[in-house]
Amino acid sequence: MTQKWLLPIDGSDTSLNAARWVVGNAKALREAPELHLINVQAVLPSDIGRFINADTIKEFHLENGMKALAAARDELAAAGLTATLHVLIGDPATGITEFAASHGCSQIVIGTRGHSGLTGTLLGSVAMKLVHLATVPVLLVR
Repeated sequence: MTQKWLLPIDGSDTSLNAARWVVGNAKALREAPELHLINVQAVLPSDIGRFINADTIKEFHLENGMKALAAARDELAAAGLTATLHVLIGDPATGITEFAASHGCSQIVIGTRGHSGLTGTLLGSVAMKLVHLATVPVLLVR
């Protein structure tokens, strides 16, 4: 059975560590996993809807999400791996865990910034929230 791996990508170099880890380790597997890259865009303030129509806002989110996913997609493609791209809108940790559950993902692979102790607690990273919310294994890559 093919595994489905979900890689949350926010466009930062740190988030690309997840794609780099997959590239470095996928060859060791008997079968390449089905890869899904996801970017979760922040909800814009509701007042913006008074000035810009819903289709324009949707296009804005999609364009920014695809830009954020481009580098990870390219790293995977250079290694001969393909991924399906997804852009959501909302809270990142919630969106990622709900997507993983609804799409039957077997693992979430996410790059972390490496904050620990008080800094990590105060910042409340998406990775830490995923560890608490996810119903599938979460691999943190530094």
